[in-house]
This record gives sequence, structure tokens and C-alpha cells, in this order.
Amino acid sequence: MDFNKKNFGLRLKEIRKGKGYTQENLCEKANIDTSNYSKIETGKVTPSLKALYSIIKGAEIEPNELFEYEHLSNEKLLDKKIQEMYSKYSINKKQLLYKIMRSFEDYNK
Repeated sequence: MDFNKKNFGLRLKEIRKGKGYTQENLCEKANIDTSNYSKIETGKVTPSLKALYSIIKGAEIEPNELFEYEHLSNEKLLDKKIQEMYSKYSINKKQLLYKIMRSFEDYNK
């Protein structure tokens, strides 16, 4: 997976909001500048290692969480990745996945 500033920023925002932080709250906890953080979150700049470390500590997350952003890919790329994964599954895993997907269908009715 290649580093993508925009998707990294989207993932950072997703994590921040999931934890209930505003940008200001997180910057205060991480002891970093709000304007610089905003540029990271919007994908305009790549965080320095020092800023990255501060964000990880301030948000109380594991480093790998920040780089799990393949789900933010465009739909065509996401479909391709899902199909590649699916083609490698055993019949048991495919059946389980089907049940999971059906539960989402039932939930959305």
C-alpha cells in the first residue's frame, strides 16, 4: 500500500471523530499546532515524525490504525480489492461472508 496524504488525512479525521475529539481537543492532548494539524487532516501536508508521534500518543491509538485506510479508496478500486480477497477465500469463508452481508441487508430493511 502506498502512502496517500489525502486518505491518511481522511483516516485521521475518521479516528478523531470516532473518539469524539474536535481538532482543538486533539491538538491540545497532542501538544501540536492546530493549523498544522488541520493541514495534515486535509491532506495538504505530510506529518513530521514528531507530529505523527504526538498525534498517536494524544489520540491514544496504535500506530497501525492510522495507516488502515484502504476502505477510503474510490469505489472501483475498492471493488477490485474486495474481489481479489474474495477469490482467495475457502467455501466456508464465502458462506460466512454471505451470512454477514445478508445480516446487513436485513438490518437496512
